[in-house]
Amino acid sequence: MERFDIVESWLDNVGTSHSNSIKTRQEYKLWFGEFCAFVQKTPEEIAKDYESSMLTERQLMRKYAQYISAFSASLHNRGFAPCSIGSGVGAVRSFFKYNDLALGYVSSVRMRVIYHNRDITHDEVKLILDSSRPRERAFFAVMAQSGLRPDTICNLRYKHIKEDLASHVIPCKIDVPEEIAKGKYHPYFTFIGEEAVHYLESYLYTRRNLTDEDFLFVKQGTNDRTDPKSISGLFGRTLQKLLISGKIQVEQKQKNKPRNIRLYNLRKWFRKHANQAGFEFVQFWMGHTVNAGQDEHYRPTDVEYHRKLYSEKAMPFLRLEKATPTETEKTIVELKKQLEERDKQIDAMKVTVDKIQPLVEFVNRFETPQKLKRILDEFFKDDNFRTFLEEPTLLDKDVAEMIDDTASKRGLTQKETLEQLMKEELEKIDEGEKRFKELAKRSGMPMTRKEYEKRKAEREKARARR
Repeated sequence: MERFDIVESWLDNVGTSHSNSIKTRQEYKLWFGEFCAFVQKTPEEIAKDYESSMLTERQLMRKYAQYISAFSASLHNRGFAPCSIGSGVGAVRSFFKYNDLALGYVSSVRMRVIYHNRDITHDEVKLILDSSRPRERAFFAVMAQSGLRPDTICNLRYKHIKEDLASHVIPCKIDVPEEIAKGKYHPYFTFIGEEAVHYLESYLYTRRNLTDEDFLFVKQGTNDRTDPKSISGLFGRTLQKLLISGKIQVEQKQKNKPRNIRLYNLRKWFRKHANQAGFEFVQFWMGHTVNAGQDEHYRPTDVEYHRKLYSEKAMPFLRLEKATPTETEKTIVELKKQLEERDKQIDAMKVTVDKIQPLVEFVNRFETPQKLKRILDEFFKDDNFRTFLEEPTLLDKDVAEMIDDTASKRGLTQKETLEQLMKEELEKIDEGEKRFKELAKRSGMPMTRKEYEKRKAEREKARARR
């Protein structure tokens, strides 16, 4: 007759009433083993204690409640985080509950997260993908664009994605049947975008003769399902390489404790960037149960409706290779600022051009540049100044009158006035040229000043026609 195993029976009962998760089963067994070592009793001795002890039931309840509280305190003293302590105490209490062993009051552990994971950026996700081997790159990309748990991805078989993958449909649907969903509450589906499809196809190309029942991700050189812990370890090693090279910043509060970036950050990244599609739909794609009951029956389950929603509201923000809409918008805003700055400088140049216009008109009074040069050369000879002003062939009468009028207003001699006017206007010309060159350099305009004046004249004509 097969020996009855009290621990296996307990774990089977937990599996039947809960998710039947292999991971949960392993953790419960591990935690209860820790408790048995702490109280120095076997599971059978604990059960027998309740049946044959000389203590009353109340005394037994108090005794084992005190054991569990002491176990909780010992875990705290050993440096376990509150959430881990809560998991350990929960596993132990589960053994007593399923074996109908009453307990007294056990103080609860205040659950709080100590080792927070931070938001991972788009650039960091890209760095991790670029530094990974084909299998891991495909795994990480699928997780980032689908929001699936690592354990669920490890349980996927080729048949769960074959239909869309073989036809290269984007977004590509992944079916998650009830038997591999956490909790086994209901089947669901999610999608992946173009980059994840590309990485997955590249990885699967190395595995020939795939059948529907083959696991999507397998251990190297085998057809066995890959392990989430193995994938998590490879993610950590990739992160370590990037940390050493200075390409990524990672924090770790204590040695052998979780970093603030780990594998689950990719699932968190999906939830954050797919949220444009709406909270309930994102939760559905991630395998969560939201508004269970009557509301759940009214949630759309049509695949093409979900595909369209994912394509329009989620996929643009989950891109791994191309810029996301957010990044594109930032670039547009920056370019808009640069254009506004250029327009301001053009306006400033227009003001400068308007200021030097009188000097342009003054110069244009002379028939040729040679005549202007001759006049200026003669003008700056003191002995010829009066002759220069009075000679009609050298200086226009209107110009002479303008200089006389300006000299009278400023209280200067004619020579001092003309010297001052020429100096002011030449400074304005220099300043205008400097600003024009600076603007041309910043805006990348390949035009000369002559071309600029020509374009300005064309714009003014166009405005006049309107």
